[in-house]
Amino acid sequence: MADAYILDGCRSPIGRGHPEKGIYKDLRADELMVQTLVALLSRNRFDQSLIDDFYLGCVGQHLEQGKNLARLVLLLAGLPQTISGATINRLCASSFSALQMASDSIKSESNSIMLVGGVEHLGHVPITAGLDYNPALFEGYDFRWSNMGLTAEKLAEDLKINRTAQDQFTVESNHKYFESLASGFYDNEMIPIKLPDGSIVQKDQEPRLASIEKLGELKTPFKENGTVTAANSSGISDGACAALICSEEKLSLFQKKPLCKIIGVVNIGLEPDLMGLGPVYAIRKLLRQNYVPIEKIDLFEINEAFAVQVLACQKELNIPSEKLNIHGGAVALGHPLGMSGLRIVVTLAHSMVKKSARYGVASMCVGHGQGVAMLLERE
Repeated sequence: MADAYILDGCRSPIGRGHPEKGIYKDLRADELMVQTLVALLSRNRFDQSLIDDFYLGCVGQHLEQGKNLARLVLLLAGLPQTISGATINRLCASSFSALQMASDSIKSESNSIMLVGGVEHLGHVPITAGLDYNPALFEGYDFRWSNMGLTAEKLAEDLKINRTAQDQFTVESNHKYFESLASGFYDNEMIPIKLPDGSIVQKDQEPRLASIEKLGELKTPFKENGTVTAANSSGISDGACAALICSEEKLSLFQKKPLCKIIGVVNIGLEPDLMGLGPVYAIRKLLRQNYVPIEKIDLFEINEAFAVQVLACQKELNIPSEKLNIHGGAVALGHPLGMSGLRIVVTLAHSMVKKSARYGVASMCVGHGQGVAMLLERE
């Protein structure tokens, strides 16, 4: 079995998913993905005809994100027409699963150089567009578990995580983001995006500094007298991410060391109303399968769907705060669904290089009751 390496990865700035106030309101999802992909390839020069396939994560696969967006992006980008493409949907973990599938294809020696991407433009393609759940899905449940905010409120109640703790997490996520931005950490990860009017976007739109007192004034939209607010939840956002992975045999084609090696990936299912605990079960299974004790993990990236959800996972797994989401997360940045899975892996990989870490774990909760986790290693 071959080894699969993440050679490089980058992302667009993340914009607010608002049809009027978002920075990408005039830029299509496919154009956003094209610019991100081209930026990645421009800093990794090689014969592009050697690329075997392109797997793209995207949740809302209709309107401008429809008709196998992966293949259409390749054509728009002017890449060799010999490269095929497939669009993947596992809700929040869509691009995470796209990366897993690409990695597995390399490990099985079916492919050797793969492009992976993730994109979501919630300002143009709302999460509820074309949605029609079968009512039978919700029989036997106390509440409609398709409402992620209600699952977050359930976690807060079950694990006794109060609003103050969630708001404090939100403040810290934003502070860590701005500290990392000022230190230059995001310089290699984030690429500029050109808008139709010729202006250039170089910064994320969502992060902001706020006090506990200010956050405490916000309403709890999901539950009266609840704990979950718009601030301590991830925002509705737009963004794109891209990564280049290859086998060990192909590393010699590139004039750089890989960021890290993909050791293993797991996917689990659990009760839909306990969706937020997905990373707990996924991480435990991942580490058990790969014989790595949790104490040996240097860094964790757990997607911040909600502050309470990450706090719950941290509590259940006993993760030290200094190892968790050290550059901030989706509570600060926002959560472009199809982009987010690959984004947290790319951030983790760059973080591992920066910190000279050996082991890193990326994980996400996934809507409808799933969890994913990936183990990375630097040799």
